[in-house]
Amino acid sequence: MAESKEIEREKKGLGIGKMISIIIAVFITIPLAIMSIVYFTNDNFKFVANKYLSQVAGPVGKYFESFPTKEEKEAKKRTVAKYLIGLDIESASDKLTIIKNEDEKLYSELIKICTQLNPNQTKKILEYRREGAIQKDVLTSIIDQIKEDQIKELQGKAKYYEDMSLVNGVKEINTSLMNETVLYSTMGLTIEQMKETNAANILKYLDIEETNKLLANYQSDEKRKKVTKLLSQMNEREVELINIANIYNGEKAEKLLEDIGNDQKYKMDELSTIYRNMNMLKVAKVLAKTEDKNFIYNLLEQIKNDEILAKNQDLLTEDLMNAMKIYREYDQEIDELVKVYTKMDSKQIGDMITKLFKSRKEPERYTFNNGDQITITDGDIAIDVLRKLKEKTVAEVLASLDNDTAADISKKLTLPY
Repeated sequence: MAESKEIEREKKGLGIGKMISIIIAVFITIPLAIMSIVYFTNDNFKFVANKYLSQVAGPVGKYFESFPTKEEKEAKKRTVAKYLIGLDIESASDKLTIIKNEDEKLYSELIKICTQLNPNQTKKILEYRREGAIQKDVLTSIIDQIKEDQIKELQGKAKYYEDMSLVNGVKEINTSLMNETVLYSTMGLTIEQMKETNAANILKYLDIEETNKLLANYQSDEKRKKVTKLLSQMNEREVELINIANIYNGEKAEKLLEDIGNDQKYKMDELSTIYRNMNMLKVAKVLAKTEDKNFIYNLLEQIKNDEILAKNQDLLTEDLMNAMKIYREYDQEIDELVKVYTKMDSKQIGDMITKLFKSRKEPERYTFNNGDQITITDGDIAIDVLRKLKEKTVAEVLASLDNDTAADISKKLTLPY
C-alpha cells in the first residue's frame, strides 16, 4: 500500500515537471529564438536592442556598448563615401568593385550616399565602371570566339583525316609528325575531335611512342580513357584471332569454308587478321574453293590495306592471287579427270591411277615471294582424283591393284590435305 502511494507521488511529480518544461519552451525558449533571428536579420531591431542591452549592468552591458549605434554606423558610411568621391575616378571605381564583391548591400548604400554628396562625380564613377565591365565582356567574348574558331579548325582537320582511307590517313599523320610540319600537341587535339573508334583505328597503326604522345595531348581525360580502352580491346581481340588462325592451319580447306569462306561468322577486318596469320597456301586453297567473287575482292582489299598498315608494303595479296589461280586450275583439272574416270570400269581406272601414282615425271613447282612453294606431282593427281570418286568405286579400284600399290595409295588417302 505504501509502495503504490510512493509511485503515485512520483507520477504526479513527473507530470508537474513536463508542464514546467512546456511553459519554459512556449514562453521563454521560442520567443528567444524568434528574437535572435530578428536580431541578426533586421538592422533597426539590432540597433534598438543594442541600445537597451548596453544599459544592463555588468559584463552584458559592456559587451553591447562595444557595438556602434545606428548613427555611428551611418557616420562611418558617410566618411567612406566622402573619401571615394575625393579619389580619382579609376581609384574610386577599383575600390567600389572590391566593396561590391565583399558586401553588395554596403555597396548600394555607399552609392546612395555618394549620389547625395556629389551626383556628377558619382555618375562619372559608375559610367567608368560600366565601360570597364563592357570592355571586359568584349574581351571575354573575343577569347571565347578564338577558342571556338580553334575547335572548328581542329574539327575540320579531324574530318579531313576521317574521310581518307585508313591507309592514307595513317600515312599522312605519320609523315606530318616525322617531318615536324605538325606539332604533337596540335595533332593530339585534332585526333581528339574524331570519333573514338576512328581515333583508335589510326592510333593502333602508329608507333607506340607516337600514340602515347598524342594521347597525352588530349584535353579530355574521359576521351583519353575511352580511346585507351578501345586500343586495349583491339589488341586483345587481335591476339584471339591469331590463336584462331593457328588452329585453322591444322584444318582441311573444305572444312574451313563454312567458318572463313564468308563474312557470316567474322567481320571483314577480323577475317583479314585470321588470313594474314595463317599459312599462305592453306588460305589460297580456301579462297580457291570460294565462289563469292565480291567476298574475295573485299577480303583481298582488306588484307592489302592491313599489310600496308602493318608492314608499309603488301607482298601477300599478289602471292595469294597467284596461288589461288594455280589451285583453281588444278581443281578444274581434277574435276575433268573425275568426269572421264566415272565412265570407266574399276580395272581401267586402276590402270590409270597406277600409271599416275608411279610416274617419274618431274613435279610442277611454283615459288612465291614469301618463299612458299606449291609442288604438284602425278601422284598427287592420282590421290585427289580418288578422293572425289564414290567410296564404292575407290574400294573396287584398290582391289584391282597389286597389294603394295594399294597399301601405298590407301595410306596417302588417309593423310590430311
